[in-house]
This record gives sequence, C-alpha cells and structure tokens, in this order.
Amino acid sequence: MKIFSRFGIVKTVTTTTVLVLMASLAVVSWVISQNIATRISEQAIAGQNASLRTAATIVERDLPGTAITWGKDGNVQRIVTTAIPAEYASHEMIDTIGRMTGQTATIFAWDPASQDFWRKTTNIIKPDGKRAVGTALGQKGAVYPVVTKGGTYRGEAVILDVPYYTIYQPIFAPTGEVIGILYAGVRAAEIDSMAHQMAWAIGTTAFAVLLLGAVIIALIARRIIGPLPQLTAVAGEMASGHLDVVVPHGDLGNEVGALARVLDVFRENAQQKIELERRAVENTALGEQERIEREALKAEEARRTQAAVDALASGLHRLSEGDLTVRIDQSFDGGLDRLRTDFNHSIDKLNGTLSQLRNETLGIEASSAEMRSASQDLSKRTEQQASSLEEASAALEEITSTVRSSSAKADEASTLAMAARKSTEGSGKVVSDAIEAMSRIENASAEISKIINVIDEIAFQTNLLALNAGVEAARAGEAGKGFAVVAQEVRELAQRSANAAKDIKTLITKSGEEVAGGVSLVRETGKALQEIAGQVAAINDHIAAIATAAREQSAGLNEISSSVNHMDQFTQKNAAMVEETTAVTHRLAESATTLSGLVAQFRTSDTAAAPTRRATPTPTPTTVSAPASVKAPAAPRTADTTSRAVSSPARAMVGKLANAFPSAGAASAAASADWEEF
Repeated sequence: MKIFSRFGIVKTVTTTTVLVLMASLAVVSWVISQNIATRISEQAIAGQNASLRTAATIVERDLPGTAITWGKDGNVQRIVTTAIPAEYASHEMIDTIGRMTGQTATIFAWDPASQDFWRKTTNIIKPDGKRAVGTALGQKGAVYPVVTKGGTYRGEAVILDVPYYTIYQPIFAPTGEVIGILYAGVRAAEIDSMAHQMAWAIGTTAFAVLLLGAVIIALIARRIIGPLPQLTAVAGEMASGHLDVVVPHGDLGNEVGALARVLDVFRENAQQKIELERRAVENTALGEQERIEREALKAEEARRTQAAVDALASGLHRLSEGDLTVRIDQSFDGGLDRLRTDFNHSIDKLNGTLSQLRNETLGIEASSAEMRSASQDLSKRTEQQASSLEEASAALEEITSTVRSSSAKADEASTLAMAARKSTEGSGKVVSDAIEAMSRIENASAEISKIINVIDEIAFQTNLLALNAGVEAARAGEAGKGFAVVAQEVRELAQRSANAAKDIKTLITKSGEEVAGGVSLVRETGKALQEIAGQVAAINDHIAAIATAAREQSAGLNEISSSVNHMDQFTQKNAAMVEETTAVTHRLAESATTLSGLVAQFRTSDTAAAPTRRATPTPTPTTVSAPASVKAPAAPRTADTTSRAVSSPARAMVGKLANAFPSAGAASAAASADWEEF
C-alpha cells in the first residue's frame, strides 16, 4: 500500500477504479465469448443433425432397400441399405438434399479392393466446376478409423480448401458390416463469421464503456476528493503558525466537510490557547499577593476551629460518661456556633427521650409480666383445644368411613333393583307375547270349529246321497246290487266322518275352553307382573334416592373431615406459635429489665424528681379447662393488643438510644431485636 502514497489521492483513486473496471469488463467479455462459443458449437451440432436428418429422409425415399432407425431425440440412429450404386447417372437426390439444407452432402461407398470409401455422389463442386466424385476418403484421416468401427464421427474438416463442421454417419448392410457413409457438412465460415461479429461488437462496446466510465470516474473523484489537497495545504499553514487562514469546504455534508470543520475547531482552539497563555502570565503577579492573604485567613480560621473542637470534645467526653446535664455556653465564631446550638439541642432532646424511655421501660416491665401470664394460659387452652380437635377428627373419620361403606352398599342395592326392574320388564314382554299367542290359538280353534261344521254338513249330505243311491240301487234290482254295496260303504264312511267330526268338535270345544282359561290366567299373570314392575320401579327410585343421599352425606362428611383436619393442623400451629410467643414474652421481660438497668446508668436533669416505678406482678388467673366446642376467653387477645401498643414507642426509643450511645449499642440492639421478633 505504500506505493500508492507516492501519487496524489485523486490520481490514485481514478487509476485504481479504471483498472478495476477494465478487469471487470475483461472478465465479463471473456464469459460472454465463452458462452457464445458454446452456443455456436451447439448451433453447429444442431445444423449437422438437421442436415443429416434431411439427407437420411431423402436417401430412404430415393434409394431402394434403405431403412432408417430414428433415436428418441429425433436424430438418425442407424442407416441400413441393401446396396449403394456404383455409379449415379443423376445427382438429383444429393442436389435435393443441398437445396433443402443449404449445406453440403455426400454419399460414400466402400471399395474392398482399395479398402477405402469413395465418393459416389456429392453436391460439392470443385474449382473447375465439376463434382468432387470419384475421390477417396483417405485412410490417414481422423474419420476413417471411427467409421470403419461403426461409429459416427463429428468434427472439423477441410474439403477442397474449405473448412466444414462435418458429421459422417456409417451405412450398414443388412448383415451388419459398413458399406458406405452418409456425410453432411456445415460451412464453418458462416458460423465463425457470426462469432467474430459478436466478439467484435462485445469488444467495441466494452472499450466504449471503459472510456465513458473512466471519464465519469475521473470527474466524480475530482469532485469528491478534490478538496482534500486544499485542506492539506490549509493544515500545513496552520502548523506553521498562520492561524488567521480560512478553512474551506466546511459546508460539505460528507467526510471532507467533517474534516474541514474539525480543522476549523483546531484553529479556534489554538487561538484560545494563545489567549489563555497571555492571561496566565498577567495573573501570575496578582496570585502571589492573594496567596499570602489567604494563608493568614486560614490560620485565623484554624485557631477558631480548634477552640470550637476543644469545647465540643470536652462536652462529648462528659456525655460519654453518661452526664446528660452538660451544656456548651461559650459561643463559637462564624458558622461554628451552629454546631454548639445543635449539640445543646441534641443533649436536651436526648435528655427528654431517656427520661421518657425510663418511664416507658417501667410500663414495659409491667405489661410483659401480664403478657407472660396470659400467654401461659393461652398455651394451655390451645393444647386442650388441639387435643379435642384431634379426638373429633378421629370420630369424624370413623363416621365418614361408615357412611362411605353405606353409600357403596346403597349403590349396589340400586344396581340390583335396576337389574330386577329390567328382568320384570322382560317378563312382562314375554307374558304379552304369550297372551297374543293364546289369542291366536283361540282364533285358530274357532276357525277349526267352522271347518268341522262344514265337514259335518258334507258327511250329512254324503249320507243322504248314499241313501238315495241305495234306494236307486234297490230299484235297479240285480243290476244295482254292486252299486248298493258301494252306496252302503259310502254311507258308513260318511257316518264315521260325521262321528269323527263330532269327536273333534268336542275336543276343539274343550281345547277352546282350556285356551280361554289359559288366556285369562296369562292376563292375570301379566297384570301381576305389571304391578310387580311398578313396585320394583318404586323400590328402585327409593334406593336411588337413598344412594344419592348417602353419597351426598359421604361427600359432606369428607368435607367436614377435611375441615376438621385443617382446623387440627391450624390449632397445632397456633399452639406452637403460642409457645413461641410465651418464650418471646420471657425474653421481652428480661430485655426490659436489662434496658431499665442501661437507662439507669445515665444521669439526667430530672433523675431525682423521677418517680421510681416497678412492675407489679399481676396475679395469675386460674385456668379452667373448657371443652373443645366452647371458644377460649379473649383475655390473651387483650394482652397481645396491649403489648403491641406498648411495643411501638418502646422500639422507637431503643433505636434512638442505640444511635446516640454506641457503648450501649449491643444491648439496645438485642432489645430491639426482641421487640421485632415479638
């Protein structure tokens, strides 16, 4: 990077940008050229394939015995023919291919004698105006070894000093050997001319863009970076001491403008520095005299301050010995007198606070004794209540278990009643079906009776007919004897049928009577089953109601048992809390005694006049055990309320005492902690 520092920044930026632009255009041109070359190659191959397809189609049409196999992509895959003519009297076929494709085409035939392929027909014209037929392909070329192996050759070739993009497709015999070649060529000059034209257009355009970009970059660089040399010259003049120079380009909004504004600030700071140095020299002489006067004033103030400190130290010494009657009567000079008045005011306030604290301490001792007695009574009653609740909880647990068992049995009974009801309903349905069946049997018996009546009438008519036949047979004499015998048999048969019909009718009548009786009994059975079903339904409803009530009672007893358990737990916690409160009360009484002893160490202005009060122990009330269902008396709550009312001012006084006298800090802090815990 140091090499760029030898030149101006505008020239360096412009040259570098132009070089980068040239490299970018060169890379873009090369990529486009490669893309064009690839497209031209693809176009050449596409032209070869098109020419070969056209040539193969025309050869298949005009050359007998030729068959073309086409690939999936539509191109020629294989050409098979029986024979290639040794001589072509007319070249119309190959000329037709040339007219359709606009390119060259040739058909080669294999010559076993020379072991080479010879041109038999072609549309390539030699310089003398004749067709280039009768010439060999040549064994030394690149085409020969590929085609003889049955492969298709693609590549560039020079034919009669003219370059072509060629394709040589072998022609096979039906037996599989190669007997000829179908050639199609595209003139390379046409494709290469397009490539040269496009390359020339790309190069010209890139050069024009490069020139235009270089001019624009130079103008922009001169416009943007041009002020930097001017600012460099201005900075050099400022460094040489010319601070009255004007810094240009401060109105620009870019980094150049920011640099100009910074240089302007440096210039103003340099001017201010020179002015300050001048003023410092002027003020040096006045500073020495003022220093002497200030030292004299400081010595006088130190003397006054020392006198005030000595007086204050004497008062604090007496205060540390517990004398609250100390006062500073000598006035201090200046603002130090406020320290004296604040000290006297603090001693007065502390004197009053300790006097009040002495009185409150005596009250605390009395109240703590009462609280101790009340806490002991409350502890005993709470223990009794916890014991009663525990017994009640156990009894409720047994009742709950019993009701839960009854509820389960009621649910089982309800289930059995429901099953019985379903069975009764099923039996009622069966009885109904039996009644219907009996009714159908009764109807069938009536129909049978009708049929038997018809049979009886038929037997009666048959008997009459047999009787008439016997009479007629008797009239006929000897000739009707046989007929009379038949008539007699028919008459007897009719008589037996009538007797049988009467017997059947009698049986049917009896069956009808029995069926009627059975129908009546079945109907009565159905009525009885309906009454039983109704009674079972009523029993089921009652059992369901009993089961519902038992479940509700079980749920209620569960809730009651849970509540009693919670009450038992809370009572146990309350008993523990009462025991802790009793312990705290004992500690409170001890702390109050200690506090009273600490306060007695101080001598206040009203020590002689202060009355001496001691805690008068209150008689311990007689504790009477109460049953669990009766609430405990409210005496402990009254004692607790009193202790809390007393504790608030006492706690505040203990805090003031701890702040005023560090020597009693440990004891007062312990007392304050006891009050906070209580």
